[in-house]
Amino acid sequence: MRIVVMGAGGGVGRRAVLAAAGAGHEVVAVARTAPVVPAGVRAVSGDVRDPKAARAVLEGAGGVLWCVGVTRRSGGDVGRASMPHVVLAAEEQGVGRLVSVSGAGVTLPGDVKGAGARFVSALTRTFARDLVKDKQSEHDVLAASGLSWTEVRPPRLSEADGTGAWHLSDRAPGLRAAPVSKADVAAAMVALLGSQEWVHRSPFLLAGTDNGS
Repeated sequence: MRIVVMGAGGGVGRRAVLAAAGAGHEVVAVARTAPVVPAGVRAVSGDVRDPKAARAVLEGAGGVLWCVGVTRRSGGDVGRASMPHVVLAAEEQGVGRLVSVSGAGVTLPGDVKGAGARFVSALTRTFARDLVKDKQSEHDVLAASGLSWTEVRPPRLSEADGTGAWHLSDRAPGLRAAPVSKADVAAAMVALLGSQEWVHRSPFLLAGTDNGS
């Protein structure tokens, strides 16, 4: 499958490029500044806010990994400014699957969160208000689209090596949730591209296997 990784210069994005290439996919890595990529991966310098750039890189793609996050360089509205035309381009090009990364602190319609998870969400709204607002807006665009989308919501991220031990859940993590390595987030996103599980859903991505190990 030809996979376009948007936000390929970030922590999750760089690892998503490696995970997708390692799984044998044809990979196009898109970032504001063309990222350093392994052999066989096409690096593209492009601004996700540019509709023309989105249409160009999505031509012939079978899947999209949206790894774009709010940074000082991106501004606080990068997702809500970009996702509408990325979705439109994906629909026009017949892209079959889009997987995005959000965060466990983002509260979406239908969430049932315990006291610990609600506290985490309150902290996130306080200290990362732009991120929360932007990711909630991304969700609204995806939910209104005709794409087969999934957005994963990990809690705290770590720079540790991937463990391969992660699982998806409807249950929101609380304060004691273990951090998830960026490499495991990337691996989960690549795995979801080839699956019809969790379509049109926003599961929490948690460390360990589904039996809590």
